[in-house]
Amino acid sequence: MAKYNKSDARSYCKENMKGIWAAIPYPFDKNDNIDEDAYRKDIRHYIDNLNIKGFFVGGMIGEFWCMTKEERLRGQEISCDEAGDVPVIAHTGHTSAKEALELTEAAEKAGATYAILANPYLGAQGHPDRVKAFFKYLCDGSDLGISLFNTGATGYSLSPELIRELVEENETICCIKNAQPKYHCDEVRKAVGEDIVVSDPMETQWFFNRAYHKQQTFMSGPDPFLYQRKDDLKMEKYTNLIDEGNLEEAWTVRDAMNSIRDVSEKWIWGPWSRGAFPIPALKTWMQLMGLSGGPSRPPMIPLTSDEKKELETDLRHVGLID
Repeated sequence: MAKYNKSDARSYCKENMKGIWAAIPYPFDKNDNIDEDAYRKDIRHYIDNLNIKGFFVGGMIGEFWCMTKEERLRGQEISCDEAGDVPVIAHTGHTSAKEALELTEAAEKAGATYAILANPYLGAQGHPDRVKAFFKYLCDGSDLGISLFNTGATGYSLSPELIRELVEENETICCIKNAQPKYHCDEVRKAVGEDIVVSDPMETQWFFNRAYHKQQTFMSGPDPFLYQRKDDLKMEKYTNLIDEGNLEEAWTVRDAMNSIRDVSEKWIWGPWSRGAFPIPALKTWMQLMGLSGGPSRPPMIPLTSDEKKELETDLRHVGLID
């Protein structure tokens, strides 16, 4: 259950949602079920070796769009159980507001700290009054702190004006993961930054957001476990240097990661920006780094043997694998 009263969701989130979070995938086994042991092992690596401060589960990276409701519920339970005191924000979005509320209530019972929902798409389709009706139904029915997930993958994006209205009308909206261009994030900060936690989830912008906008959390993407290895926490290192006021050295560490970003742009963010979820490449990248990875479900297409070799060569070239 949440560690705060419904009316305190925003203040709790402002006080506690901090540091580098990761959006994590579920590994599937040879029988096409969630591989629980492998998933728990991955979570332990994220916590014990990478010092990740929180987890976004069951979202785009988590392939919620190809999972049954029962799998999503079980995934939430495993995540919260293994994460322990490390906070979990569970993606509970659904085309059905009723299903979304049931997933959110189940997330709270499982121990999730917050819920997050991508923009409602079919039915709402970006109409402001429909979007507001969806979130009012959800926020009225749940005691959990709610984060907006403003992603264009739903076919539209929330405007800063609509975000402000949603925040004004629903006291439990405490955060937004604003997967939008920089100018849009700047406008959202002006609109609601005093009221809720605003996170631009792009690692390429994290230095600037942390140093100059005082963004309190990187919430969240796969970058923390794709770019970092045990005893080589580049992202954490430059973040800490920013917090110490050593911007020049922080930039040097950040700049040294550009070759890794180039590989990520090639395999992950470039395809993503063109509308293709690169989950097979992401999971192959994970496997090459010793994580579980595993197969993806249709309609995803596995990488070819030549593509896997090319990705392996790229990761070896930038020092992410030996």
